Amino acid sequence: MKARVALVLVVLVTAASLSPMFAQATHKDTKDGNDVKGKLDIRAVNTSGQDTNPKWKVITFSRSTAKALQDRGFLLIYFDTFDDSRFDYYALISSNGSVLKGKLWRDRTNRPDRKVGKVPVWRADKSSVSVRVQLSKLNTGGKERLTYRWFIKTLFTGTGCHRVCIDRAPNETAVTDSNGKESPSPLDSDDPGLTQSPEPSLTPDPSPSPVETP
Repeated sequence: MKARVALVLVVLVTAASLSPMFAQATHKDTKDGNDVKGKLDIRAVNTSGQDTNPKWKVITFSRSTAKALQDRGFLLIYFDTFDDSRFDYYALISSNGSVLKGKLWRDRTNRPDRKVGKVPVWRADKSSVSVRVQLSKLNTGGKERLTYRWFIKTLFTGTGCHRVCIDRAPNETAVTDSNGKESPSPLDSDDPGLTQSPEPSLTPDPSPSPVETP
């Protein structure tokens, strides 16, 4: 088990490299194919909520319990708020064996990542995970931002995924959400909700502590 946890932590460090701010948000959903083994193959991501407190509901093809995901399954939401070539924050959702817990991190370029706070996580059923992020906790780099970008990534190790199965939604792109005051910047021509973007360099705390129990 310790070897498996160590493997997942290594993947968390390297997987991303493989690949008044907000008013009323214009949320966009995304779908993904049945293309990855394991319990966290993404079927769809539904977004909802108001301006500063959007919600992401990640729906998977398989069902899973909190116990099955402990030290094996992780879900991340990446955010670009600085409007540059990298993503600046990520929410990391993991299981303590009983429930799922979420933390928000600042992905810093040349220093260890900094914990910003907790994020609410809940489940309507065993094939979905819902996360709400308070966007006021995300810095904009001193710019008056009218849009922000996000994408979802899952990691799972276990039956059928001995080397960690990774899924991403949307694939190779990011979703741009607008606050509705002004049209977002030019987007991908095939889908007005997607923009091409390089993936962030995820560098979590070198010695992450266990997820707190409720």
